[in-house]
Amino acid sequence: MGVREVDQGVQARIVAYYETVAPLIERSFAGAPIVVTAFPDGFGHPPLYRVLGTPLSECALIDACRRYGAVGFDTWAPLPTDVDRLRFARILIEAPPKTHPDKLKEAALAVRAALEELKLDAIALLGGNAGIALWIPFADAPHAEPLRAWLHRLCARVIAKNPHLLSAEPNSHGDGLVHLHVSSNARGRYSAMPYSLRGADDLAVCTPIRWSELQALDDGDVTAATIATRLARHGDVFADEAARLAEQRFANAQDSFALPIDFMAAWQPRGHIVTAAVEILEDGKARAADEILSEALRRKLVPPNTTKKYVYSALIEYIARQLGRGRKPPIVQTADRRFRINEPPDDWPDLVPQTQRTINAQAQALIDRLDATATGNDPAAFEFAVCDAFAHLGFLATHVGGHKAPDGYADAQLGVLGYRVMLECKTGKDVVTQPDAAEAAKYKDAYHADYCALVGPGYGEEIELLSELRTHGVTAFTAGDLKTLLSIDSSAYEMRRLFVPGFAADVVGDLLWDRAHGESKRVADVAAYVRQAGWSAQRTAGEEGGPADAPRLNEDAAMLMVDEALRKAGSAQACTREEVRLAFEYLTNPLIDAAAWTDDTRTSIVITRP
Repeated sequence: MGVREVDQGVQARIVAYYETVAPLIERSFAGAPIVVTAFPDGFGHPPLYRVLGTPLSECALIDACRRYGAVGFDTWAPLPTDVDRLRFARILIEAPPKTHPDKLKEAALAVRAALEELKLDAIALLGGNAGIALWIPFADAPHAEPLRAWLHRLCARVIAKNPHLLSAEPNSHGDGLVHLHVSSNARGRYSAMPYSLRGADDLAVCTPIRWSELQALDDGDVTAATIATRLARHGDVFADEAARLAEQRFANAQDSFALPIDFMAAWQPRGHIVTAAVEILEDGKARAADEILSEALRRKLVPPNTTKKYVYSALIEYIARQLGRGRKPPIVQTADRRFRINEPPDDWPDLVPQTQRTINAQAQALIDRLDATATGNDPAAFEFAVCDAFAHLGFLATHVGGHKAPDGYADAQLGVLGYRVMLECKTGKDVVTQPDAAEAAKYKDAYHADYCALVGPGYGEEIELLSELRTHGVTAFTAGDLKTLLSIDSSAYEMRRLFVPGFAADVVGDLLWDRAHGESKRVADVAAYVRQAGWSAQRTAGEEGGPADAPRLNEDAAMLMVDEALRKAGSAQACTREEVRLAFEYLTNPLIDAAAWTDDTRTSIVITRP
């Protein structure tokens, strides 16, 4: 549909529609900010949003239709006297295209059930082919920030109970799950108002309904052509429902959000059950909840009265919590309802002991400085501590600071593999209250940097921040992440994999896993098996036939030896040819001197010392 058609063929219908419903919108939202949605290039093209300076009224809405070609109207519904205090909390329920309507309805009912546990209710709006929105009236109009945090907790609770139906992960509609979004509960972050039209040929209506109608109506059923009949039959449903819920108060809801103890344990980043499970599962083996409990009791990691059901519920809910926050859970559940570390499976035997690194005095001093300055009152001191930490990790770190300048940058001293990272440091009591990912990326081009890092003590509102980190290409480090890297003596080369948009902690876990269970472990194990089995075979050959009849220890023979040893050790894994080649190179290295090539073709080796 082109501009001419929108202007002449449809706009008259739109104006006539709002002449009918504008009084209803004013009744509920008089004085609210107005965000106009227009389609200057026609339906099917991206909309144009315009924030009007005029407070909402019947006349303002109709005038916007005529003057700006408005099709829909959005708002964040604050108090007219305070744009940061919201009269309604809003939960947007969205799903991938072609999702069956019943799935959206099931999600809405799941959220309502959680609200009812808190003696609350919401007004349901069929979004007009855009999902379902739940508007929760609060008479005391809470401030946006605590309200958003509460909504995240509420949604996390719902997702925990419905992990195969729901998610809070933003912008990932390829997973088949219904998504709960609450980030629009903030000044300037708007969503469609009740009775607003949608930009499509059928002019579907964002329709408030009573819960008793949910099963009878589908999203998009009500349009501009049918609204008059609906209003005559049902009246102003939104105003009626808002009146029914007029006594709801956020203060009471916040105080009454009493979560079960097992949920609270799972909600913590590392509750005692999760901490115990991660410690037990760090060997890479999958275990059932009762096996985790048995081992945790043996190691005295959990109280003696802990039950299998408690362990299972805590782990399931924690996984859902992490996914709901857009984070990578450290553990996952397998198809057979067991749990394992969220890394590639590793059932290789621990044949070669891992080298235990010690923290040197210089690294410990830097760790102590990060601890002291991240939550202190001297931002510059934290900036210098971060720069010094990067310097210890193999960077040439430069502090800049000051007004209209980055806090610093760090150059990886890796020759032709070098790279530059912009550093933006934020202090806070426990978390950074205004992380501002855009600021962390602001000087990237001017300083010819490859990556951008935001560093702070911790972060709240992780779902919203994750979206911003991805938008601006920023990696968020906590002071704890840097402390971990210092404690394991990481390097600029190893750290390059951390600089992907998102939270560094999710990749730090991968780095730690690969150190203990990755290629280095496998090659060390292959070399040990080849050395043991090869020496044994050589001894047997020497006793029975001498050099002339001795078999050659080539790559194929070594692969058979190692795979047989792995099977005897109970592993389902198999070595690769590349791992055998690396093991041969290691054993024949003059600094190791455990094997020698049999000839210049370098196709087989002999073991020179057991």
